[in-house]
Amino acid sequence: MNTNLTLRRLQACALALLCLTVTTAHALSLTVPKLLIDAAVGKKFPKEKYSIRLDNPVLQLSRERQKIELCGQWSSPLVQKNGDFCIDFQPQWNKETGEVEIAKVKLLKLTVGENKALPTPLASALNGSLLQLLDGTAIYKVPETVGKHLESIEVQDSGIRLNF
Repeated sequence: MNTNLTLRRLQACALALLCLTVTTAHALSLTVPKLLIDAAVGKKFPKEKYSIRLDNPVLQLSRERQKIELCGQWSSPLVQKNGDFCIDFQPQWNKETGEVEIAKVKLLKLTVGENKALPTPLASALNGSLLQLLDGTAIYKVPETVGKHLESIEVQDSGIRLNF
C-alpha cells in the first residue's frame, strides 16, 4: 500500500479523533498521537545552519519527566566530522502560529565518529549551534487553534495532550 496515502488516512483519522474532546467544564483537549508528531518532525529535517547539518531525528516521549527527547545525527563539512546528538526539551505553545515548538533545550549527548567525545572547543561551538538550530522548531501544527490560549501541554508516552 502507498505509504503516503496510508499516512494521510492515518492523519485524517487522528485529526477526526483529536479534533474535540469536550469536558463538562467546556474545556477543549486535543490529543496528538506520537506517529503524527514523528511525521511532522521528519518533515523539518534535514536542518542546516552555520555549516551544521542535523538529520535522522528520532523522538522519545517521557510522561514521567514531561519532556521529549530528540536524537539524531549531525555533520559538518567545515570541520569534516559527524556524529550523534541527543537533546531533551519541553514542548511550548505558539499561539500566533498554532504550533507546538521545541523550547528549554538541554543537550544530553554530542559525540563524533563512533561515540567518541568531542574536543572541548569543538563541543562548545557545536553545542551553541545545535541549540540555536533546534530552539523554536515546530514539532506539530494545529491550524484550527491559531490564536487560542493554551492552558497546558501534557507529554504522554503515546503522544501529547493540548489542554485549551
